[in-house]
Amino acid sequence: MAKPYRRIFQLGHGLMVSWAVFGAIALASQHPWIVLIEGQAQSFLLRLRGPVPPPEEIVILAIDGYSLAQGDLYRADPAKAPFLAPLSTWPWQRQAYAQAIEQLMTAGAKAVAIDVLLVDPSSYGPADDAALEKTLGRWGDRVALAASYDTTDVTVGGYTTLLEPIYRSPAKVGLINVKVDTDGKLREFPDQEIERLRQEHEFTDELPSLAQATLTAAGYPSPDRISEEIVFYGPAGMFPKVSFVEVLDPVNWPIYRDQFKDKIVLIGPLADSFQDFKRTPTDDKMPGVEIHAHALATLLEGRTLGSAVTNPLAQGLLTAIAIGAVGLGLGYRFTQPIPRIVGFLAAIATWGGLAYLVMVQGGRLIPVAIPVACLGMGSITYLTTGAVRNRLEEQRLRRTLERYVAPSVAQEILSQPEDFNRLTVGHRFQAAVLFSDIRGFSRISYQLGAEETVSLLNTYLDVMVGAILRHRGTIDKFIGDAVMAEFGAPKSQGPEQDALSAVSAALAMREALATLRLKLQAQGLPPLYNGIGISYGELVVGNIGSVQRLEYTAIGDTVNVASRIEGLTKQIGTDILITQSCYDMVKDHIVAIEHGAHVLAGREHEAVPVYGVVAFKGDHDGLYHQVQKDLTQHLGQLPRTPKG
Repeated sequence: MAKPYRRIFQLGHGLMVSWAVFGAIALASQHPWIVLIEGQAQSFLLRLRGPVPPPEEIVILAIDGYSLAQGDLYRADPAKAPFLAPLSTWPWQRQAYAQAIEQLMTAGAKAVAIDVLLVDPSSYGPADDAALEKTLGRWGDRVALAASYDTTDVTVGGYTTLLEPIYRSPAKVGLINVKVDTDGKLREFPDQEIERLRQEHEFTDELPSLAQATLTAAGYPSPDRISEEIVFYGPAGMFPKVSFVEVLDPVNWPIYRDQFKDKIVLIGPLADSFQDFKRTPTDDKMPGVEIHAHALATLLEGRTLGSAVTNPLAQGLLTAIAIGAVGLGLGYRFTQPIPRIVGFLAAIATWGGLAYLVMVQGGRLIPVAIPVACLGMGSITYLTTGAVRNRLEEQRLRRTLERYVAPSVAQEILSQPEDFNRLTVGHRFQAAVLFSDIRGFSRISYQLGAEETVSLLNTYLDVMVGAILRHRGTIDKFIGDAVMAEFGAPKSQGPEQDALSAVSAALAMREALATLRLKLQAQGLPPLYNGIGISYGELVVGNIGSVQRLEYTAIGDTVNVASRIEGLTKQIGTDILITQSCYDMVKDHIVAIEHGAHVLAGREHEAVPVYGVVAFKGDHDGLYHQVQKDLTQHLGQLPRTPKG
């Protein structure tokens, strides 16, 4: 491979490594933008997974719009539904929660958690608080109440305080604080944010999250390992819900009672008016109480979800190694654009599929967005450098081909590179072969010096090659002053047209040489005459030679015959001879003279009929006769090379 192409090839690999290094730095940095796009990728995988059944033990008693509307009904006619008195105005009386706890516990609930901050005395008076305190005294070890680390903004800065329930009872207490990620979505398990706030503000309490407190209240042991992230089972609405008012309604309660047996009940707001909604990976509007339900379900089933590699630096390095190995492997394995694109797309799909399986089956998160982006950019890099390399290679090949074939033929070859590559390893053709040689050139070169000889030969060959290329011939080789060309290999126009092109080129060479002779004579240089032999038949074309040097050439009996009848022009005394096979295809277009059958060297068993080409039918034949006359005189006047 030539140096420019090798450098472009190496450039593609270098850029692939650069993308891998970029991925390592990006993941190790944990920049907010990186966290954002990786979070979006995780959300996509979770939504692709779809909903999964949550534990059946969890039920939500919803403070919903329907329950809130019951206060209006009560105020309109208190006597009609006296049981709605605790719900007459928001915030509700504490007795409402006391009655709900009593009803739920007598229905067989395992535990009740209230996702409402009861941190101030009831606005309805001490008796209201006493009612709830009494209930908590009875059932408190199976009840979890909400607390919060509350940050208050003031002019000189903010301060954080611990807001706890005012009730001194056996009830469990859990914090409701959660952390929102850079992309505005809530993922992290609450206990991690709680511990961070506790250390940051130097709180001395040991309160767990509300989910953890509820699990304890229900009598379940804590899992051995707390998940880094909440395992969301699906969008909002995954857990069964009952309107809060139903536990107070003496008519409807018997209908719903059995739904709470052996269940953990979370009481919390669902109405839009509370604005207690968060964005999660599975839903852009999930009520806070449902988030706590998902966290509780995560603990209850002992599920975990977190980074496969917790150290950002190690994660970046391992991911970069994987990206580099995959990208470089594909870059070396595939060199053509389509296979390379398919390879990178397959790698991207495989990476995404692996990330999905690791998340769903193993509860582990591996980077998705950055590796996919790096592999995507790597594929674009390879395609770009490959396109540049292919373009340069095509230009180089075009320049090479146009030294041997007509530009139009070169374009046809380049438009079908696979066919061309197949031809270079050997292919059989039916084609015309043309041989041309200067008459008496050895004697002429003896007269001239070395530099003048080379200059004269180059001038002659330039004119002859031009005539051949104009008629779609392929220059096979130069043998001293001889020229070998094929018509119909490697691209054929059809047998008759290939033979006619060869004859047309020979007649063009005759005319071009006549013009050149006049110029040479004007310069005091010896005139040049040549002989041309054309044969048509089967030949084999391909790269022939050794490992050190190959030559694209034609071999076969047709080549040998063309060479022999070119030599036969000296004996017959003419300048263009063609074989019978060639004549049969062009006889309707040319005027020719039959010169009989001749035995050629190497073909003593069979005489070969030959024809001298005069001109195309309808064209003037004066040049033919002049050349025959001048050729006879010229050959007779050439000085002989002295011996020894």
